[in-house]
Amino acid sequence: MLNRRAILFITLAALAAVFVWGVVHLFALRFAGGDVYPEYSSLRADPFGTKIYFESLKGASEAHVRRNFRAPQHLPDGRDATLFVFGLPWDELESDEQEYRKLDGFVRNGGRLVVTLYPQLAMPRFWGRILATNNPAFKGKTKDELGRTVIDLTEKWGCRLDFHEVKRGSDRTLQPVPVTALLPQQMPPSISWHSALIFTNLSFDWKVIYARGTDPVMIERQLGSGTIVFATDSYFASNEALQKEREPKLLAWLAGANRDIIFDEAHLGVHETTGIAGLARRYNLHGGIFALVVLAALFVWKNSLSFVPSPENAAAAEEVRGRESAAGFVNLLRRSISSEQLLQTCLTEWHKSRALDRRASPRKREKVRAAVESFNTSAQPNPIETYKTISSILNEK
Repeated sequence: MLNRRAILFITLAALAAVFVWGVVHLFALRFAGGDVYPEYSSLRADPFGTKIYFESLKGASEAHVRRNFRAPQHLPDGRDATLFVFGLPWDELESDEQEYRKLDGFVRNGGRLVVTLYPQLAMPRFWGRILATNNPAFKGKTKDELGRTVIDLTEKWGCRLDFHEVKRGSDRTLQPVPVTALLPQQMPPSISWHSALIFTNLSFDWKVIYARGTDPVMIERQLGSGTIVFATDSYFASNEALQKEREPKLLAWLAGANRDIIFDEAHLGVHETTGIAGLARRYNLHGGIFALVVLAALFVWKNSLSFVPSPENAAAAEEVRGRESAAGFVNLLRRSISSEQLLQTCLTEWHKSRALDRRASPRKREKVRAAVESFNTSAQPNPIETYKTISSILNEK
C-alpha cells in the first residue's frame, strides 16, 4: 500500500503534468492564431496576417511555396523564384552592401522581388525634416552605428518616397483612398489603398501599375532577367482584404509565373533558431525529447522516494523506547498489587530480606508488626502515614 509521501508525490506530479499541458495548449492556441507574430506575417491567421495568401498559393499551384527565416545572404540565386517582402516599414528600404549585392543578383538572375510597405495613413512626425536629412531612405549612402555602409534601395533602383495626406471621414478617422490601374485590362480597375505614401522621381525604367490620381503607388521595373515590384501598401495581401476585397487577378500577377515562391519573415524579426530546439523541430525529435523528460522524472523519483524502508530506518523502527528500570518496577507493582495489600506485601518481603537481622532488632520488628496491624484494622487506613511510622521505627538508634 502506498505511503503518504508516495501519494503526495504522485499528486504533485499529476498537478505538474496538468499545468504543463495547460501552458502548452495555451501557447498552441496563441501560435495557431498567429497574433504573436508581427503584422503582415504569413504565420498570422488573424486579419492582420498574410497566411491566407500563403496557403492559397500553396494549395492552388504547383509551385513550391515556403517561408524564409534567414538573412538575405541565404536566399537562392533567383532563377524562377519570387520573393515577397510584406509590411516593410517605409524607413527600412535600405540594406548593407552585402545584402544589396545579394538582392540585386537575385533579381538580375531572373528573380521577382515584391516589396510592399507598411500602410501609413497619418504623416510621420518630422516628415519634412526627414526629407532634408541624410536618412538612408532618401539620401543614397550613409553609415550606421557600426560604421557599415547603408544603401538606400529606392535611390539605387531609381525612385523616391513622398507623402500625400488622406482626408478624414465624418467620424474624423483617416479613410482609405481609391487607386486606379493604368493597365485595366490586366488588373482590377480600382482598389482601395490604405496608405498615404506615394512614389516620386521615378526613373524611366519604372512602369506605373496603380496610381492615386497622378501619384504612383505601385510600380514595376525590369532589372536584368528579373523584375522588381514596389507598393506603398500591404493591405491588399492581408487576410482581411482576401475576405472583404479579394482581388485574385492582382495577387496572381504579384506571384508571377515562377515555381519557387518565398515569403520572407526575417525582415519582420522572425528568425530561424539553430539551437537544440530548432534541430528538434526540424528533424521531428519531439518524441525523443518527451522520452528523455519522462526518464529524468523517473530517475528523480527513484532517488527521492523508496517504497521499501532503508536498513537504518528498519533498525530504528524495531527499537521500542521505554522507561528506566525503576519506573518499570513501579508500573509493575501498580498492576499486580492493590493499595490495601501494599504494606503487607512489603512487610513480607522485608522479613525475607537479608538486611533484616542487621538493621532491625526484635523490639523494632515488633513495633513494625504492631504498626502494620494497626493499619490493617483501621477504619480509614493511611498507607503514607504508616510508611512514615515504620521508617521512623527503623531509623531509631
